[in-house]
Amino acid sequence: MYRSNTLKPRNASPVSEFCWKYISLLLFLVLLLFNIMFTNNFVSWITFSNLIRQSSKIVLVALGMTLVIATGGIDISVGSTMALGALLSALGLLNGQLWMIPLSLVVVVAFGALAGISVSMFGILPMVVTLALRYVMRGMAKGISGVGTITYNCPELTGFFTRQLFGVIPVHLIILLVAVIITYILVNRMKFGAYVEAYGNNNEAARICGINTVKIVVTCYCVCALFSWCAGMLDMISVSSANPSTIGRDYDVDAIAAVLVGGTPVVGGYPNIIGTVGGALMLQILNMMCNMHNIPYAITLMIKGVVILMALFFHGMHRRKN
Repeated sequence: MYRSNTLKPRNASPVSEFCWKYISLLLFLVLLLFNIMFTNNFVSWITFSNLIRQSSKIVLVALGMTLVIATGGIDISVGSTMALGALLSALGLLNGQLWMIPLSLVVVVAFGALAGISVSMFGILPMVVTLALRYVMRGMAKGISGVGTITYNCPELTGFFTRQLFGVIPVHLIILLVAVIITYILVNRMKFGAYVEAYGNNNEAARICGINTVKIVVTCYCVCALFSWCAGMLDMISVSSANPSTIGRDYDVDAIAAVLVGGTPVVGGYPNIIGTVGGALMLQILNMMCNMHNIPYAITLMIKGVVILMALFFHGMHRRKN
C-alpha cells in the first residue's frame, strides 16, 4: 500500500521514527507522569474516569477532523454539527419521537456530504464552505429549539452512558476504543487511507492515477460529520439537555489543535490517527492539570498555546530534514 515519507526521515532509527511520529503521545505521557508526581489527589480512578469522559468528545471530533485535514481541507463547522444533531435528538426524546435521532444523523451527514461536494467538485475553499455551513447549522439549531435549551427526561439513557462497566470501566472508554480502532483500520489497513494520503499530497496526481477524488473527499467530510454527531450526542446525554448556543462551542479549535499536534500535515498528507488521539489526550490532561493547580483560565490558554507551538515546531523541523 502506498505510504509517503512525510513522517519518516532518511536513515532514521526505529526509535527516532517512533518519537517523531508519536510526539503528542509522548508529551501526554510526560504530563501524566508529572501529574502523578506533583499533583495532589491525581492518582485515583475518579481522575482517570474524568479524563476519559472529558476527552471523549474532543477525540471523536478530532478523529474526523484528521481525515479532512489529511485531504488538505479543514472543517470549522463541527461544533455546529454537534449542536444540530443534539437539538434534533433531544427534541425527539422530549416528544417521544425516537425516529428523530436517526434523522438527526442523516441531516448532519448530508451537510458533510454537501461540504465535500462543494470542495471536490466545485473547487470552493474548505474554510469558506464550512464557515457558511457553520452559520447555517447553528442557526437551524437555535431555530428548532425555539425556547432555548431543550430538556428531556430519560434517566435510563443518561444512566447507561454515565455508568461504569463492571464498576470500573467508563462506557466512554469503550466508545473511544471502538472509534479509534475503526478509524485506524480504515486509514492504515485499507486502500482508503492510501487514497486519502495520495489526494492530500497531490490531488491532481491522485485523479490522474484513477482515484475517485470526489468520493474520497466526500467520505472524509461525511465521517467527520458522523463523529461530530456522536460527540454531540454524548454531550447531550450527559446532561439530559441540549443548548444550541453552547454545545460544540470551540470544538473546532480544539480538534484542529489535536490533529496538528498529532502530526497530520496541515497542507494534507498522512493522517496520523494515533498521533491525533495523543494530541487530544495531551490537551485535556493539560486542562485538568491547570484546574487542579488553580491556574487561571487565561494562563491555561497561554500554556496550551505554547505547547501547541512547540509541538508544531518539532514537526516542522522534522519535515525540513526529510
